[in-house]
Amino acid sequence: MKQLRGILFGSLLVAASTSAGELYRWVDADGRVHFSDRPPAEVKAQDISGQLGPINAAEATRKRPSLTTSGTTSADREFQQRQQKEQRAQQQEQQRICSNARQRLRSINGRVAFIDKNGKEVRYSERERQQMAEKLKQEIARRCG
Repeated sequence: MKQLRGILFGSLLVAASTSAGELYRWVDADGRVHFSDRPPAEVKAQDISGQLGPINAAEATRKRPSLTTSGTTSADREFQQRQQKEQRAQQQEQQRICSNARQRLRSINGRVAFIDKNGKEVRYSERERQQMAEKLKQEIARRCG
């Protein structure tokens, strides 16, 4: 009987210590939201333990303050700005690639005199030139629309 009381008392102490812990919320570099009982070392975390109530009590069914603040957090805004910046960079790179491909296609379709890296003329047959032009047209259609 004494052992049963000891076990019961010990389990109550463990339950009380775990329910009184802290809870942290943070957003990582990829925009994912994380929750933990320990704050991360690499980013600033928001302590949300005071915003939570017991989940197995009658008070838990009453309206509680929301875990999220109105609007977006600064980490969310920074993530969105990074995403937009990366998208713009990708679009600019795509435009550069398309512009270069179109310029090369124009040069292949006109009178052709290919010069290699050493400054010497490289000769292609008309059939080879047409094949190169067709490949470029397909690449432009696939990548640039």
